[in-house]
Amino acid sequence: MVIEYYPTCRIKGNLMFVQIANNRSSLVAVDGRIKLVLLALALGINLMAGGLRVPFCLAVIAASLVVYAGIRPAVLLKRMVVPVMLAMVVLFSQMLWVRSGTIYLELPIASWQWTIYTDGLQRGLELALRILGGMSALLCFSLTTPLPELMRAARFFRCPVLLVELTMIIYRYLFLLLEEGQRIRNAQVARLGYAGFRSGLASSGILGGMLLLRTYDRAERNMVAMRSRGYQGVLPGLASAPIAGRDWLALAIGATLLLALYLSR
Repeated sequence: MVIEYYPTCRIKGNLMFVQIANNRSSLVAVDGRIKLVLLALALGINLMAGGLRVPFCLAVIAASLVVYAGIRPAVLLKRMVVPVMLAMVVLFSQMLWVRSGTIYLELPIASWQWTIYTDGLQRGLELALRILGGMSALLCFSLTTPLPELMRAARFFRCPVLLVELTMIIYRYLFLLLEEGQRIRNAQVARLGYAGFRSGLASSGILGGMLLLRTYDRAERNMVAMRSRGYQGVLPGLASAPIAGRDWLALAIGATLLLALYLSR
């Protein structure tokens, strides 16, 4: 299996990358339109199905598919940190505010008595698992779908051309912007630009101004280069190929699995 790394940039010593498993027998090879339909079905089931079983199983299935596609589990775990924190906030807020049902647990905290009710715990767990299940499905889709494939699927479903082109351009030049900013900051650090608080503020202002000017200059040069190559307001894109038989099979298997998961709630 060949691992492809999309544009990289270093920020504070950490390597940021998007890891795509380029294996034609894996989940990455499935047509983006099929995966987009399955994602919509998964999110709909995650919202409509009550209880704890469906969102929990959805999260487990999504994590298993990510590992099967060749993505390192650490990549998924890193991107799940914020959703987990949000789910914990929702869980504790529901246990704190909902005062219906029988008493499940009483916790004395200093001079205050925290009483947890069964309805609050049930609702908190349900909302927290819905957050984790939905975000797991979204991350499974994003980690196993290259951006060009996603943009082709968006064009197929009549997404505005302007939005598709802006997304492609932003994705392409975001990494260049971060790399340029990192180079400027490294040069400032080498000249003791962040030795103190005041010098750090001054260096940050200079960095922002230089980055803005260089970004504008790069945009002008890129526009000239695009016009010299025949750009007329619309970026050329690959036409969507007919959906293959194996992609229809993937849709049937995925839809059947999601339907069975919904009926088992």
